[in-house]
Amino acid sequence: MLTRNELEVTRLCVASIRRLTPEPFEFIFVDNGSTDGTVDYLRALASEAPEGAFRGAIVVENEHNLGFGGGCNQGIAASVGARVLLLNNDVVVTAGWLTALHRELDLGPHVGIAGPRSNNVAGVQVVPDVGYDTDSLDGIDAWAAEFTRVHAGASDDFARLVGFCLLVERAVLDRIGGFDLRFGLGNFEDDDICIRTGVAGFECRIAHDSFIHHFGSRTFTAEKIDWAATMAANQARFAAKWQLRPEEDQFDVGSYRADLVVARTPFDAARHAAPVIGIPDAEATAELGATRSHVLLICADRLDATATATSFTAALSAFGPDDDVTVCIRIDPRDDAGYAALEAIADSLGDHALPDIVVVNAGDENDLPVLRAVDAVVVTGRMARTRTQLARQLGVTVTTPEAVAAVFTGLRAA
Repeated sequence: MLTRNELEVTRLCVASIRRLTPEPFEFIFVDNGSTDGTVDYLRALASEAPEGAFRGAIVVENEHNLGFGGGCNQGIAASVGARVLLLNNDVVVTAGWLTALHRELDLGPHVGIAGPRSNNVAGVQVVPDVGYDTDSLDGIDAWAAEFTRVHAGASDDFARLVGFCLLVERAVLDRIGGFDLRFGLGNFEDDDICIRTGVAGFECRIAHDSFIHHFGSRTFTAEKIDWAATMAANQARFAAKWQLRPEEDQFDVGSYRADLVVARTPFDAARHAAPVIGIPDAEATAELGATRSHVLLICADRLDATATATSFTAALSAFGPDDDVTVCIRIDPRDDAGYAALEAIADSLGDHALPDIVVVNAGDENDLPVLRAVDAVVVTGRMARTRTQLARQLGVTVTTPEAVAAVFTGLRAA
């Protein structure tokens, strides 16, 4: 979930999810430079112990607004679930919302993305006349209960879903990556990811018995962003990327034929995959610029102390001061336990036995850009799957704590 100020809207969204979601879930918040107390609120959520369906929260803090695609990519990179929900913060969910979306993905491996109906959304997902107060939300629970009862079990496949709420199978992300960052702050990046999903062989589906209230464009309005100008510019980028044909381009009436684009386009990973690699970490790259010939990345994890300690021990024990290897340790400034573990392991081995070490201070969800500057990464713990995928996309060798020494023997030989 992306946030950019609008604290009270985020509170409403979070409260509705916690009240009406029986399925286990973990929040991953990506804050795009909020200044209104949102970050403090999110940090407080992250400090809460898991309870019931709520399995915890992770907060990615950006100093600047990276836009919808850039922020979502950070959230995707931090996720480890078999399914990832991309959800706006300016929404309020209703009973059964997530159950119906899961049902659509459960139809089979051919289904890649599911989306709900809403009061404020473009295209076929809109419910034009809702029977509740769209400002105060008075009556929304009763109205939504009746609406979803009438539409129970109903769904359709549709090539284009709106990005305010997308439940995505991990298999889709493994194949096509995340959002294409050419679309900047927002608009058409959701169209693009749906078309790439279809081209990759997956269906997008609408669950008619999943309803979410959408306030709509709160960030664009609050930030005084020219929505129409952004839409026009990204429409041109989208049309150029997909080389829309005359029979597909219906923007004069506010649409286009996504189904025709999908049908005529063969999947090409080089063109249609958008690696979720975040924003380059210039400071980390500079720090590593004068290091030895080979660089091994260890990513500490303040929520997984055991995996952190195991990785530290393996890397610092495998190499010594005479080895042509730099051990790069990315550690969250808030990770007191991680710093303590690093100090304890280093003390136990002794300064005389330690390899060259560079410590990069960056948040737990901001290790992926550092991958651009290393030769190998140790994967273990809760982020292992994500790091493995992105490392392979970048041509970085993947290893485990047990195999560190053997991997670098191979790199030296090469």
